Amino acid sequence: MNIYNVIILDESGSMSAIYDQALSGINEVLSGIRKNQKEFPDQQHYVTIVTFEGNGIGGIKTRRDRVAIEKVSDFTRKDYLPGGCTPLYDAMGKTLNELEGQIHDEDRVMATIITDGYENASEEYSGKTVKVLVSRLRKKGWTFAYIGANQDAVEVARDLNIDNALNFDATPEGVCEMSVRFRKAGRKFASLCECAASADMYDRLFEED
Repeated sequence: MNIYNVIILDESGSMSAIYDQALSGINEVLSGIRKNQKEFPDQQHYVTIVTFEGNGIGGIKTRRDRVAIEKVSDFTRKDYLPGGCTPLYDAMGKTLNELEGQIHDEDRVMATIITDGYENASEEYSGKTVKVLVSRLRKKGWTFAYIGANQDAVEVARDLNIDNALNFDATPEGVCEMSVRFRKAGRKFASLCECAASADMYDRLFEED
């Protein structure tokens, strides 16, 4: 079973305030995926990490592109340089459309968006078009999670037809706590894939067992 762990990460200027914690948090999540790979040897985990900043498509950068987890290197300061605005919709639209054309229908996907602010700089995609895209991909079995700070993440996620939502505090402590919960959600997702759980279970990733 091929499992694609997709992280769409805010790289806008406001993330500078929690830079060190965001960087270490992503590496904590990667460590968790490596452990999931070992725990579930029948699964092959791949990682895609996309960052977004600036205005429109030009500020979207693919840092890791469908790399097998055993070959994924940790994030470094060269990979993550916050600055600019927040083209969230363009990042989601571009990343999801490209990935859909690169994988098979039977592959499993967990796509997670992490941002500390609202969309304010997309040029090609709107909230409406992203919602339609997410809805279509969910019908194909994709799982989505939205992690947000300085906003009502649950409400924003609902507007994009995403049920898994988590608020976090944009502080060093808040980012550390969020990273732990994100890592646990990733492990839960891998476990659900292993046991062929019912579809509704995938929309409860942040619920405590």
